[in-house]
Amino acid sequence: MLTAMCGSCPATERWALDGTHTVSMKGRDRNKPCWCDSGLKYKKCHLERELQERPSIWNARKDVQGLQRFKTCLHPEAGPSACSGPIVRAHTVRRAADLSVIARKGHVYQTSADLGDLHLNKGRLLPKLVGINEASTFFGFCSKHDSATFAPLEATALVPTDEQALLLTYRPLCLELYAKERQLESLEIARQGDKGRSLEEQFGLQEYVLLMRLGMETSLRDLRRHKSRFDADLLARDFAEARYVAVELDVPPDLMCSGFVQPHYTFDGERIQDLSDLKTELQVMSFSLASTAKGGVAVFAWRSDSDAASSELVDSLLRLEVVDIPHALVRYATSEFENTYYRPDWWDGLQQTDKDALVDRLHHGVGPDIALNPSYLKDDGRRLVRWNVINVSQKRC
Repeated sequence: MLTAMCGSCPATERWALDGTHTVSMKGRDRNKPCWCDSGLKYKKCHLERELQERPSIWNARKDVQGLQRFKTCLHPEAGPSACSGPIVRAHTVRRAADLSVIARKGHVYQTSADLGDLHLNKGRLLPKLVGINEASTFFGFCSKHDSATFAPLEATALVPTDEQALLLTYRPLCLELYAKERQLESLEIARQGDKGRSLEEQFGLQEYVLLMRLGMETSLRDLRRHKSRFDADLLARDFAEARYVAVELDVPPDLMCSGFVQPHYTFDGERIQDLSDLKTELQVMSFSLASTAKGGVAVFAWRSDSDAASSELVDSLLRLEVVDIPHALVRYATSEFENTYYRPDWWDGLQQTDKDALVDRLHHGVGPDIALNPSYLKDDGRRLVRWNVINVSQKRC
């Protein structure tokens, strides 16, 4: 017998699916809350849902795209009197300094998680060409606050300074917060995906949605706490808590990246922190691949309150042979960050087996039901870039 638990109900109260594929009420009636925890009455929610018309993937895609066009300003002083100009497409990877460097005819490759593309690609996350005016953007800042806040990254050479290190983390943190809020909203769309499905399939989808919701709500809790600390530093113009390790490269990297992450495993496969622990606030850091006047740089940046986890990760990187570090950076960027952009000439020049291996990395940790491989950052023997490390600079205290 399959059972579906109601997330807000005692364990003794449940819907039961018997061998004839009918739902036995077990003391409930049609006016009680639905088993899926939607908050609706059963008769207004899952009653005879298996007989309803299946939703179109294209309608769901349209609804999700609508959520992604939500406009807000995430600056700590945002408000009618403080904001100025429209909400803009705020770049998280610098357009002029980074994206244009690797672009071909104004386009770069980006992994597409668009519902339509996933449907056509049979669930595979595959790169597609996107214009550099749209790449890495989100509607997260007004024109005034986007320009003023990130001017030290856009109008000044990347070193990094303490201020730049803080902003290299603050920017993808804001993107992650914005994206998680939209993803949580999109779960209401996902809830409707079991229309026209068997009761077994309904139970499976609603359980998946519940797990996703728990994870997202926990992530949002932590993201808001971390952002409040960065907000305070930003408003006080106090960058003393900024920490970073910058791996300088002799050429601009073929991948440009700006990502925010909870360090999970080291480059030698040792666990750093348990991402399944929903009660503990996890430590966080950012990772950037960018161009510089000398060539390029990979920057791991964090705040002092994330010293332990961040240091454990970067120390494992620095223990590698210097010639192996560029290839470890490629493994890290492709395994961890959707917000990564690829030089088209580089990607198109790869062997198909190497492309397939990178696409496999893009699926690392996608969804709550995909087990993480502790060895995912270990050397896989692939040598896909021709970058050389010329220096390592850092601020660790």
